[in-house]
Amino acid sequence: MKIFILSLGAMVLISSCSNTSSAGGDIPLVKVDEAAFSKSQAENYHIPSQAGPETLAELASRHNPRLKAMRHRVERLEAKIPQVEALPDPMASIALGNLPETAAGRVDMVVGVSQKIPFPGKRREEGLAAHREALAIRADAAAYELKLGEQVRSAWWDYYLAGITIRISQESQSLLRVVEETVEAQVAANQGGQADQLRVANEITKIDRDLAEARRVENVAKARLNSLLNRPAGALLPAATNREVDPPKNLKSLLAQAESRHPEVISAANKIEAFRHRLNRAMLEKYPDFTFGLQGAAVASNGLAPSANGDDQIFGTMGFNIPLWQEPRQAMITEAKAGISETHALLGSTRSDLRFRVEDAYFRAKTAREVSDLFRTRLIPDAKQAYEVTLTSYAAGKDTFTNVIDTWRQWLTYQLQFAQNRAQLGKAVATLNAAAGIK
Repeated sequence: MKIFILSLGAMVLISSCSNTSSAGGDIPLVKVDEAAFSKSQAENYHIPSQAGPETLAELASRHNPRLKAMRHRVERLEAKIPQVEALPDPMASIALGNLPETAAGRVDMVVGVSQKIPFPGKRREEGLAAHREALAIRADAAAYELKLGEQVRSAWWDYYLAGITIRISQESQSLLRVVEETVEAQVAANQGGQADQLRVANEITKIDRDLAEARRVENVAKARLNSLLNRPAGALLPAATNREVDPPKNLKSLLAQAESRHPEVISAANKIEAFRHRLNRAMLEKYPDFTFGLQGAAVASNGLAPSANGDDQIFGTMGFNIPLWQEPRQAMITEAKAGISETHALLGSTRSDLRFRVEDAYFRAKTAREVSDLFRTRLIPDAKQAYEVTLTSYAAGKDTFTNVIDTWRQWLTYQLQFAQNRAQLGKAVATLNAAAGIK
């Protein structure tokens, strides 16, 4: 028995000396992981030539650094769960020196171990609270992924609009070159004036101005897309081609989905549950924690009393804290209750904001689709026909060049407005899906 007690004492001493030596002295500096650092920089990865807004949104969710950070935060919070659920480390103690002498003999050394056991339920509530907090952050990451997808799709439609504007303007400029030849023929036949030549030249110059502005918008949209995709500035992007946009779904079902299944709602619900577990944990603070221990005393056999026999002593201990100071415990309860009320209010605000975002985007998408159908089926064909009829009449000397330019300008305006409505429809549907919680 004495050997056991002495061995336990030696282990306690070695452990304490080891901890002391590691705590003292120079603390090594943490080295930066250059490989991990380089991965956090912009990535010039390949994008398929036919990639549209959906593909780009998927790539953004895979490469966006902020979304990566939020996912790592989820991992970090999930790693806290086993920490708060675990028992505290056991304590070891050793007593040396001028220890008391018993009838059995002089005490050479007393060693012991003890383990603190929190009141039943405390660790469980801590673990459940940490679990709910991790789920809330996971939902926050999903909400940001929706927002990121909306931003990517919106930037893509700006990119598309700039590209289609450039194409329409270039086609119109080529058309004006043909008109310019007609005007020159009319002037040569003394059926037109120099003012007509100046007018068509001025319209061609205006298109050059519009092309410069459209190229600026295109470059801004490309920069925005590369930023969202975590790609280097100036990285090449595939040309934006026409994409079909799904019509808005039933408004009632979209509103119901937004209020019940949107990640922002799920996040708030998990935060409420986390505060409930914090409240349960705070309520348990009125109960004491227990500490159980085992101690052994190494007793010498050369005691002064004739009855000294040197028998070692083994005994157990039990202790507990006295939950005397109630003010901090009551503050914990108040904090948890206030957190529940706060998050309930935020949940109501979140649902209200989602309802507005869904309705606003729904009606914008519906209107954009209706207007786009009007442009495609009636306005643009009629404007084109009016221009062709006017140009033919002008070539025959039966109409003025002012009417030719006016009908051409109307046709060009309708084409550009049709492109703008398609982009507005795509952006409205992107916002609608994000607000309803649809990827």
